[in-house]
Amino acid sequence: MNKKLYIKIALILLTIIILYKVADIYGTRKIDAFLKSKDIAYKDVSVNFLLGNLSLKDVKYQKDSLHFKADKIALDGFSYINYLQNEEFIFSDLETDDLKISGNFLHQSKKIDTIKNEENTKAKKLPKIKIQEIDLNDIEIDVLKSDKFPLTVKNIAIEIDDFELDTILKNSIPFKYSDIKTSIVGFESQFSEVQKVKFKKLNFETDQIMVDSLEIVPLKSKDEYIYHLKQKTEEELLTLVAKEIKVDNIQLTQKDSMSFSIDNILFDDVFFNLYLDATHLQERTRIKSLYSKSLRELPFNIDVKKIDIINSEIVYEEYTKKGNDAGILVFDDLKAQIQNINNNESKVEKLTTVNIQSKFMETSPLDITWTFDINNKNDDFRIFGSLMNVSSKNMSAFIKPTTNVKIEGQIHKMYFDFEGNNNVSNGKMEMDFKNFDIQVLDDEKKKKTIISWVVNLFVKDSSKNGMVKVDVKEIERNKAKSFWNYLWISIEKGLQKSLL
Repeated sequence: MNKKLYIKIALILLTIIILYKVADIYGTRKIDAFLKSKDIAYKDVSVNFLLGNLSLKDVKYQKDSLHFKADKIALDGFSYINYLQNEEFIFSDLETDDLKISGNFLHQSKKIDTIKNEENTKAKKLPKIKIQEIDLNDIEIDVLKSDKFPLTVKNIAIEIDDFELDTILKNSIPFKYSDIKTSIVGFESQFSEVQKVKFKKLNFETDQIMVDSLEIVPLKSKDEYIYHLKQKTEEELLTLVAKEIKVDNIQLTQKDSMSFSIDNILFDDVFFNLYLDATHLQERTRIKSLYSKSLRELPFNIDVKKIDIINSEIVYEEYTKKGNDAGILVFDDLKAQIQNINNNESKVEKLTTVNIQSKFMETSPLDITWTFDINNKNDDFRIFGSLMNVSSKNMSAFIKPTTNVKIEGQIHKMYFDFEGNNNVSNGKMEMDFKNFDIQVLDDEKKKKTIISWVVNLFVKDSSKNGMVKVDVKEIERNKAKSFWNYLWISIEKGLQKSLL
């Protein structure tokens, strides 16, 4: 090989290096100009034109009152060929490190919404974006939401494979992926003046979610919370502590409308406490839909094949008379199975079935079966069950504080079976109870002797020596109250007919 050939090769290599460097410098300047036009600040930028790599360090960006800060943002492996041939943005990797989001989510004006809608319309004309692997590491969030309540997350990590965004599609979900893994640690969000929600950790992997230590906790005491509500309507103070929640085989599809499908949801070791201060309530006028209607009118299709609740406890407390304690109902050792929560009109199995087993006030076995068809527009339902060995002490724990009535006696067996709809219920009750004595109390908790004597004159003789069977007819639903209130007034009417 002669000297001239060496020189030619050297010149060619030098030219390639110079062109490569010029391309890098040109690309860096173009990227710098673009980032500055978008008010994105950074300390250092690295561009490799040949490999299609871009890396930014110490990145800062502000959108309205939201602040974004990242130690590093890197996009690698841009495919020039795909862009030139198909007008697609294809990258091999997107990575961020130590992304911090802080500030406020503001309510947007209609004018801003109009601008955003125009921008979204333009965005739909953008080319497809494909990224083979996305790694978003160490994301930290500390913001005020649009409702002015705080939201904080200590750490989020997200891994997505084969991500594809197609803004030209008319689907409400214009993206897809082959695999996703998400870890959220230290989530905490206030959602009202009196409540917040938090959990220790959430893991989401492809089609499964696991939540560790979910809590919905009060921010005000039972004595104070009612004064912090905007309207003195029926609103309970809620405490929920769940050791573990597991969701299996989540499928999200988009055809004519969005659809969710889930094989099983498990709630393990749940404590659920509801406390209602009813002494300050205004008249309730807002209609509460039955569960079937609420599920039927969801803006998406849902198909949950089974929900299991195990090792759990529900406590309901109601404070109705000043100077008295709150009435209390306890359902512990609770397990429940809910099957076929499906609002698809084409479903094969029509009925949603709920089976509940528990101990009422720690000692009395309670068994309930409840069925309804979500797509039945009359909201027809049937609920039946049994309650055994209820002592006067357990009955009085709720009845005495809320009504100033004390009951002595024992219910050995109670069976109930009600069918109803959104308007009325009808049913049957059977009771085996003995030695019933009803005491009406004054405000000092002393027995009103004459009134109590008169009431007990009407207690049926048969109530003291055997099973009583009664029909309960035309119980009207108070549509401003819940389904469980509806069930209770039906049972209450059965108790009255059985005793008196």
